[in-house]
Amino acid sequence: MFKVGSKLFLGLSGFASFNLVAYIIFVERLAIGGVALSMVLAALVGLTAIVMLINEGDSESQPRDNALTGASLWPLMTVVGLMLLVLGLVVAQIYFVLGIVVVLAALAEWLVQAWSESASDDPAHNESARQRLLHPIEFPVIATLGLGVVIFSFSRVMLAISKSAGAVVFMVVASLVLLAGSWFALRPALKGALVSAICVVGAVGIVAGGIAGAGVGLRTDLAEAAEEGHYLHRECGVEKSKYFDKKAMKTLSLRSNVTAIIELRNGRLSAVMVGFGEPQQRVTASRANPVTFIFRNFDEAERRMVASLGSAMAAGAAAPETTEGDSHAEKNETCTQLIPQGAEQALTVKYDKPSVAQDAPLTLTVPGVAGQAIEVFVP
Repeated sequence: MFKVGSKLFLGLSGFASFNLVAYIIFVERLAIGGVALSMVLAALVGLTAIVMLINEGDSESQPRDNALTGASLWPLMTVVGLMLLVLGLVVAQIYFVLGIVVVLAALAEWLVQAWSESASDDPAHNESARQRLLHPIEFPVIATLGLGVVIFSFSRVMLAISKSAGAVVFMVVASLVLLAGSWFALRPALKGALVSAICVVGAVGIVAGGIAGAGVGLRTDLAEAAEEGHYLHRECGVEKSKYFDKKAMKTLSLRSNVTAIIELRNGRLSAVMVGFGEPQQRVTASRANPVTFIFRNFDEAERRMVASLGSAMAAGAAAPETTEGDSHAEKNETCTQLIPQGAEQALTVKYDKPSVAQDAPLTLTVPGVAGQAIEVFVP
């Protein structure tokens, strides 16, 4: 019959074999990872043979009290953690991190169980010693993991159904939780098995709903937003953007380190700068550092300010945009949201190249206002 050490190394060898086959099938047949896994498997097979040959160092003159020891799951969990470590070295970092957590937890549990089994000749006392040491750690961790699973599952449900249905589901579930808690508080004589069964059924229902919601996927509007990236790109035209201009900021809380204040009055652009008594038509901005402009709209119509960052190649942009009707024209620009009369917004940009390296002047303009631009000089 196999002993503890033999079971451990046999399990390690089995999991190493499984990971090697999975790596060859799903990753790459000839690679450093495959060679490394092969060497790990060979070492484990050799250690297994040695442990079995020497009978783990036990002799017949040293009988063991099997009544004080019981079956343990932690050697198997340690093997799983070690295999995750090896798999994480060749597949993905997340497996490596998860393997570290599993190995540390399994070794701690295994160590405490081995200590408690030799604490006395009374199995009940030994189990009590283990519980006193580990329960203050186990219960909070298990509760945190369980709560995280419930929260994640409930979020999958809320993301899969419509907004109106989500509000109804949220109120119904909250009401059921409140009713169940009130019932438990008013009826303290309820059997523990009944309370546990109700909690387990509720948790299983939420997890099952989360699995179903994850299978359905995001609802239509969220899937469309995730696919198109509504809030990741800016639309700098005259027209109002459905997503980018939604709930535009109309005032500022921080006004420090501003290069210039760009004002639009009566269809004319001007730059107000510290140290200049009169409005300017040209501003100087530093290179390779963030530069902040404040745009103030005193026009009756909603306006936005657009900052031209130069040619896409000179600015280092990866994917230049093309204007409609001209496939050769390149744009590299950023802008504020549309703001009404009397509102203001800040725009922070970074100029990577000097003005002399650009094919066209660097400017600050307002779409829909012709003939007005503030030139930006970058030394």
